[in-house]
Amino acid sequence: MTMRLPIKQNSSYAIPPDYSAPLAQLFGITETNIDQQTPLSEYPAKFLALHKNDEALAWRIALIEQAKYSIDAQYYSWHTDVSGQWLISKLIEAADRGVRVRLLLDDIHTLGTDRRIATLNRHNNIEVRIFNPFKRRWSSRFFQTFELLWNLNRLNHRMHNKLLIADNVSSIIGGRNIGDEFFGLNKSFVFRDLDLLVSGVAVKKLSDSFDLFWNSSQSKTARRLIAFRPRRINYRYMLKRLNNNLVLSQQSIRRIDAVKNDLLNNPELKNNLIAAKAQIFYDIPNTSSIEKNHMAHDLYQKNIQTKNQLTIISAYFIPSKALIASLQTLLNNGVHIRVLTNSLASIDVTPVFTGYERYRHQLLIMGVELFEFRAEPKYHSTYSASTINIDYLSLHAKSIIYDDDSVYVGSLNLDPRSECLNTEIGLFVHNADLTSAVQKAFIEDLDRGKFWQVKYNERGKLIWQSKDEIITLQPARNLWQRIAKIIYSLLPIQQHL
Repeated sequence: MTMRLPIKQNSSYAIPPDYSAPLAQLFGITETNIDQQTPLSEYPAKFLALHKNDEALAWRIALIEQAKYSIDAQYYSWHTDVSGQWLISKLIEAADRGVRVRLLLDDIHTLGTDRRIATLNRHNNIEVRIFNPFKRRWSSRFFQTFELLWNLNRLNHRMHNKLLIADNVSSIIGGRNIGDEFFGLNKSFVFRDLDLLVSGVAVKKLSDSFDLFWNSSQSKTARRLIAFRPRRINYRYMLKRLNNNLVLSQQSIRRIDAVKNDLLNNPELKNNLIAAKAQIFYDIPNTSSIEKNHMAHDLYQKNIQTKNQLTIISAYFIPSKALIASLQTLLNNGVHIRVLTNSLASIDVTPVFTGYERYRHQLLIMGVELFEFRAEPKYHSTYSASTINIDYLSLHAKSIIYDDDSVYVGSLNLDPRSECLNTEIGLFVHNADLTSAVQKAFIEDLDRGKFWQVKYNERGKLIWQSKDEIITLQPARNLWQRIAKIIYSLLPIQQHL
């Protein structure tokens, strides 16, 4: 355990975009005369929906490799597995060629990585900051949990944003953190997720959100936060260990590299991009203001405008009173509502399922159609390189589809934690083509039996029905998960889920 030093840090801001740079040329982005009186949401951006895990990783690698001036990365979680180390190595390569790299990480998942963070931060072109850090740099999860419980009001507020920005002209935003499970490489379980690749003038608004967090008093510089002072030999050892680890993962790296090259050399790339205007929602980092001014409340206002059909895709779904009221209003007006979320078998955080389960009967009685993700790997070959060997798959996407012409994609789950505790970010796009690109993939998932539909049979019993099977026992991965679910359901933890 080490003590935190007094914090002194300078502000920095996004580098203005250069529309002659490689990324701007790649996506066909040209300079736009910006009228300062016109909101950036009035300027079109170019979008590409990223459903496949390997393509989501390949595009991140591509943006980092193509960056000429700056890379800004903001993530809730960045693992030190194959994808995490590979992306770090790419950030170092970019910094070596003169690109300014700013990396902002939430502190909840940095336990045990202080020395690596400090060593990475030693690079002249890389700066790492930690959001809402623990005061003590614990090396044990036990002591970290003790500090969390002791100072719950502050430390329960986490930065859940997921954002990568290259040269202030291209960005990836959505549900994916950095880790093998988000890119189909994990050997235990894999997520089905969704991101948007965004290019154009509207990316500046995403950079504004990054700058707000980067310069916030909640974000602390790694140099002042971490007492360890790496020497040149530490940096060289880190590079050697990083390279050695990546050598062991060459098969996965070559496969993703091949996917990346196919994407970049696709002659139809520019034609596949969808031009549309985007409204950007994001929370401010200030803890005291988060609950009253949360983006979730602005997003719920979009529900009211729905005329025919609302589709909610949320990995963790625990509806608030406000959300239930808006759904009931829509149902009364004849709007068809369906919710796609995790089953007990597929969810990666079992306590969260108990919060959803409390509302399942009410939602069904209201007339909401409920679909729960199937965990069995045999149904999901699209999302993993080795689904035969993994234990299960889990839904991690966060999206809302309004009628057939508008879509939201971001980091926000529809649960109390996302609505009141964490900071979030997302894009609302009014465009039928992008809406179709998002909706079609999930409708195909439904049609191919990747979800159970939860309903009551004629005898009033709850059943889980797919295209070829009906079961009456709630699907779960094993008996221990069923027991854990019962225990968690007895605990007063609803507001923290």
